[in-house]
Formats: sequence, structure tokens, C-alpha cells
Amino acid sequence: MRQYKRILQILVVLSLALLYAGSRIKMVELGYEVSRVKSEISEMKRENALLRSRVAQGKSADRLSQWAIKLGMTTPGADRVLFLDK
Repeated sequence: MRQYKRILQILVVLSLALLYAGSRIKMVELGYEVSRVKSEISEMKRENALLRSRVAQGKSADRLSQWAIKLGMTTPGADRVLFLDK
């Protein structure tokens, strides 16, 4: 009977040790996942800033003027402009 108690105690201790080890392993895995996601967020922020810069550059008056010239657009003469009354 005494031997069964000892075996039971050992099994309980081993079970608790395995649970503890498992939880620590999971915490390490989650730490790596958090680190990876933070890295992805940082990369996406950098890419977003670059894209915003390109959009701003594309909207600049000089850039739009260059595109208009490439498309063959010109400034209309005074006789070609119509003003509408409200």
C-alpha cells in the first residue's frame, strides 16, 4: 500500500512537471510569434510610408503637369474656357 502512495506521488509530481514544462514551451512559442508579428507590422508600416510618399509625389502639381504634357494636353486659350453662372 505504501508503495502505491509513493508511485502516485511520483506520478503527480511528474504530471505537474510536464504541465509546467508544457506551459513554458507554449510561452516561448507565443513570444516568438509576437516577435514575428511585430516585425511584420514594422515592415508594413515602412511599406505604407513608402506608398504614401509615392502617392503624394504622384499628386504633386509638377508631376500632374508632366503627365498632362505626355498625354498631349495643353492649357486652353481664353476663347476655349466657358464660365457657368450659378
